Order: sequence, then C-alpha cells, then structure tokens
Amino acid sequence: MKKSQWIAALALLSSPVLAATPPEGVPFQPRRGFFTETDIGVFFTVGGENVYSNAQTYLQLGVGYDLTEKLSLGAHFGLGSSAQNCFAGYLPGTETCALSDNFTMAFLNVTAAYHVRVLERLYLTPKVVAGYTRLDPAPVNPGEGDPARAISAPNAGLGFGVEYATGMDHFSVGADLLARYIIGPDITSFAIFPKVKYTF
Repeated sequence: MKKSQWIAALALLSSPVLAATPPEGVPFQPRRGFFTETDIGVFFTVGGENVYSNAQTYLQLGVGYDLTEKLSLGAHFGLGSSAQNCFAGYLPGTETCALSDNFTMAFLNVTAAYHVRVLERLYLTPKVVAGYTRLDPAPVNPGEGDPARAISAPNAGLGFGVEYATGMDHFSVGADLLARYIIGPDITSFAIFPKVKYTF
C-alpha cells in the first residue's frame, strides 16, 4: 500500500474521534454536591434610638448540599455585633441607653438557595433563611429574669447573591446581601459579605 493511501486511511479512522471531541475540550458542568463555605464581611443593625449601628466585622461558616443543579440547602453559623444602637430606649431625661447598646449577635440558620444561571459560570442566588439568634447581653428587656443576661429569639430573612464557578475545580466565589429580622426583640440586621465555596 502506498504511503498516501496509509495517510488517507488514518485520517478516515481518526475523523469520528475528532468529531466527538468539543473544540474547546470537555464542556463545562458546574460541580454540585456537598459543600462548605467561608464568609467574612460587614454587619450592622437598623432601628433603635440611633437609627443604625456602626458597621462591624461579620463571620459566617456553613455546610450544605446541592439537591439539584438549581436548589441547595445549607446550615450556617454567623457572628456579628451591633455597636452604638440602643433598642431598650433611653433612661428618662438622658441619652443613656436603659440596657446595653453594644451586643453580640450569634445566628444559627437553615438556608435554602435557588441558582439562576445567567452566564456559563455565573449564577444569581436568591435565598431564604430561618433559625435562632442569641443576643448577648440582652439589648431589650426580656420580661423576666436578669435583663443583663443573654436572650435567644427566632429569626427569618431574605438574601440575594451572585456566585461564580472559577476555573479552579471545586472552588466558587461570590458575594451576598442578607437581611434578617429577629422576632421578639424586633431588630433588623444586615450582613454584606464576599464568600468562598468549596464543593467536594
């Protein structure tokens, strides 16, 4: 067999293989499954005598699982503080808060997020959250017992974020805005944070 015939035969045999391979490699598929998340940003409360608190550091850690490509559930622990915002009212004739106007807020929440794909690697992530908040020391009179002690109350909230699946496998980055209302003390809080997510 001539050399030219060998080359033609090899070209015919290899053409189906080449045709089955995408021109840019393996098509992108977002990684889904069990994930962990680390978030660090800013936190503040609104309402109270001072209208809003000073911005403070916010830390959140989470784990979760993608039930489908679009729906995920997670459990998150968040820690922030309200600085210089009085929710107990001022003492009569003064501008001194009746209770502490500086207090820590610890959140334990369940989160449900929906992933809306806008580009190949970019997603919008609206979400709902619910859980419990511990406030220490109590910023409002708990109605019984020592008002200086910490109190716990349920919370519920809404969030909106963006998430980008990076070229590094397993890693996604993004940013969230999360608003939560603490039921009972009637305190509204906001957290704004970038996030790093690792999907196994």
